[in-house]
Amino acid sequence: MPRISRKTAILKTETISVIPRRIYHAAAYIRLSAEEYKRSDNEESIIMQQYMLERYIAEQSDMVLCGVYSDSGKSGTDFVRPGFERMMDGIRNQEIDCIVVKDLSRFGRNYVETGYYLEKIFPYLGIRFVAINDQYDTEKEKEGNELVISLKNVMNDLYAKDISQKIHSALSIKRKNGEFLGVFPPYGYLRSPEDKHKLVIDPDAAPVVREIFQWRLLGDGISQIAGRLNDRGLASPSLYHYQKGHKKKKPEGTAAIWQAQIIKCITTNPVYAGHMVQGKTKKSLYEGIPRTKVSSEDWIVVKNTHEALVSQEVFDRIQRLLEEHCIL
Repeated sequence: MPRISRKTAILKTETISVIPRRIYHAAAYIRLSAEEYKRSDNEESIIMQQYMLERYIAEQSDMVLCGVYSDSGKSGTDFVRPGFERMMDGIRNQEIDCIVVKDLSRFGRNYVETGYYLEKIFPYLGIRFVAINDQYDTEKEKEGNELVISLKNVMNDLYAKDISQKIHSALSIKRKNGEFLGVFPPYGYLRSPEDKHKLVIDPDAAPVVREIFQWRLLGDGISQIAGRLNDRGLASPSLYHYQKGHKKKKPEGTAAIWQAQIIKCITTNPVYAGHMVQGKTKKSLYEGIPRTKVSSEDWIVVKNTHEALVSQEVFDRIQRLLEEHCIL
């Protein structure tokens, strides 16, 4: 057997040592579902997820943490999430080339879209994807890995649709019982301190609503009324909700002022006559229905659920005037 000279061995060693090892710039992605977000321990859940991901990345010799992105109270059935979109911006800017999640369900529960990201988008962009609990790492080839992940994605999708059906059924019962389910109470009302699904009159905004109806009854136009309220320096409904602490983000531009469309919506909403009207839009994951408008004939209307701000007679008169095109 021929002997290898000491010089040759040193050269080979030096050649091997200069081969650069790739270091991935990893993003830790955290998601909390809407159900988890409502629980009292949601903050602890976020902290635990973040701790788990940061610890995992710190233990990897080929990863460095470059950012933590989170979405709280967001569904995994679509990818319209602020934290996810910020992470994708980091990928487009070539700041991130690796994503680490707790498990696949944290990333997404929609089988088609999740699969498209894992099988098409990320490989095309050269993104490494790691789901810790699922022992899934696109950098490490494993026999049957794709099949296992596909099955997990299908199960996550089915679970999300099952939950969607149960939630849809529960909300439908609440709507038929006349319980208020909106994010913000209608302008002129507050949530009852005793029952958040009941509306009570807001003493600060109610007089403004009554004036709006009175002006409409006298034949004033919606643009004219909006201008009058702006001249008086009254906060628009969106700005009012922000001032009251109902909204976290301050509205800007046209959202911060009264507009004709707001006046029209108020004077055509039966809620001000004391009736609960819900189900104006519909979105159903388990039925495969995206958010769509529902015909007024199919709205869920429950009469006399709360104290009215205007009489039924006044409300009906304004609707008749609208139908006759007497007021605009």
